[in-house]
Amino acid sequence: MKPIDIASTQRRTTIIQRYFSMWLPRDFSKLKQVIATDCYYQECYGPAYCSFAEIQAWIQHQLTVQRVIVWQIQRIWTATDGTMFVQWHFEAQTQRLTVFDGLSSIHFNAANQIDDLREYQTTTQHTYPYH
Repeated sequence: MKPIDIASTQRRTTIIQRYFSMWLPRDFSKLKQVIATDCYYQECYGPAYCSFAEIQAWIQHQLTVQRVIVWQIQRIWTATDGTMFVQWHFEAQTQRLTVFDGLSSIHFNAANQIDDLREYQTTTQHTYPYH
């Protein structure tokens, strides 16, 4: 098994934090530094985008219909193949308040840009029937 490169993990963690934090002030001026030209991005509820241009168009649309209030990273794990996993909490205002928890699988290319990002969603409210 290949060992985890700590320096790369730290750089990639910073890149992930930078991407998540872009949504709060709605400032995507440095998006090209984070997202690869050929990036595949899959949202947790179905839509998928197959290039930087499509991701950029989606973000521009989202800015007209949604305001992200919270996108808080709770935990980050790393794998040995350039993939990182991010557990998070998300809140956004559209015509209604949307709140959910999620997990992202984020792969980086050799230039430390995100080239594959897939989101998975779970409900925020949990029950504990045997607790």
